Amino acid sequence: MPLLDPARRWTRRHLGCVAIIGVALLAAAVSGHAQSPPVPVTPIDTTNVGRAPYSRMHTLLEKTFLKVDVVIVDVWLGDEIASRLEVLVSGERYSKEIADSVAEAVIESQDAFIRVEFLRNVSLEQFLDGAADNLERVRKAGVITEADSEMISAGMPVWYSFLEERDIRGGDVMRYRISGDTLRTQFVSVDGQLLMDQTDVGAERRRSVLGSYFVRKSDFREGLVKSLVSEAD
Repeated sequence: MPLLDPARRWTRRHLGCVAIIGVALLAAAVSGHAQSPPVPVTPIDTTNVGRAPYSRMHTLLEKTFLKVDVVIVDVWLGDEIASRLEVLVSGERYSKEIADSVAEAVIESQDAFIRVEFLRNVSLEQFLDGAADNLERVRKAGVITEADSEMISAGMPVWYSFLEERDIRGGDVMRYRISGDTLRTQFVSVDGQLLMDQTDVGAERRRSVLGSYFVRKSDFREGLVKSLVSEAD
């Protein structure tokens, strides 16, 4: 099995942090069709998100004692959720209780944008292996049903077929735009080619994406919430 970094052996636990991104992408896996050839990237409209105070969260995920950079995650939210978050975190320090409250609000957001940049190469095998573990974590948190989990899991190999020849490369970017119960997902290569642009509708789609970053034990949750709480300091 190829390694994320040939000089270091990563465990299944370490790979899981990257594969949470896979859970989010898998939420859009309904068609199962092979990807069409790369086309020019159509911008995602972010006009109504990330404008208000407490509407932006950011984290750089580092794994292992060597602090190897893995991914950068940015979450932008609409004004309504931002107002709720301001009430929740204003004057507060980070705690598990605050994280729970923030997560509960964000997972139900119907106006959000998420940008994920990979900083290391990841093989498709590694990606799918860890994604299965993280999908189960989201299901156990009650964010999606068992039926939703089974549907997404069944779509994994086909949905990711466009990565079979190239894998995931450092500099690749994934984008998610949630508007109501509509989820638009893009995968853009490091050289700017649009490899996937999928639109799906369903509350379970957006909940799967947002839950991937904010359920308990998510590798991203603490960093994202701390970035929000720091704005209140």
